[in-house]
Amino acid sequence: MPPKQLDLTKVEIKPFSKDTAVNQFCCGKVPIDRFLKNKAKKAGQRCELRTFCAHIEGSPLCIGYYALQIGTDSVADLPGADKTYLRNYIAFPAVHLAYLGVHQDYKRQGLGQYLLMDVFSRVAVIAKHAGFYALTLQSLDDDSTAFYESLNFAVYSENLRQPKMLYPLADILTLVGE
Repeated sequence: MPPKQLDLTKVEIKPFSKDTAVNQFCCGKVPIDRFLKNKAKKAGQRCELRTFCAHIEGSPLCIGYYALQIGTDSVADLPGADKTYLRNYIAFPAVHLAYLGVHQDYKRQGLGQYLLMDVFSRVAVIAKHAGFYALTLQSLDDDSTAFYESLNFAVYSENLRQPKMLYPLADILTLVGE
């Protein structure tokens, strides 16, 4: 049984490993649950993406996670790109937040924001070694869209059911003090 209030000072975020217990993970969103339980290990072995899991003080149980990958997206989808240097390109480079999930027992306790701050920190490290424009994601539904918008992600696609969203690298670097 989880504690009534999650103490984020006791949460550790570590790379997914064979010791990560994922069978009990349930965020209530089938694609998010299915990726962690059935695909994260193989996707990591193939270097398609990297998954990071939140644990409470050394417990192997995963209470939240995210997965990152490198990619590009169409400049044509990006509002205002015609007014920036991006107008000279077909695609813009990005780090893509492919998945983010919080176990349903720990929702609305700050763990999602805590995971995103870890994402931003890792994105800042990547920026020291490679150039890219933004952190991108594709929202799963209205709830996740509202969550990301509350954290200043901007919608940049016309698909409003599952919009593409981004957080510019320059803003991330300011946020993490780089």
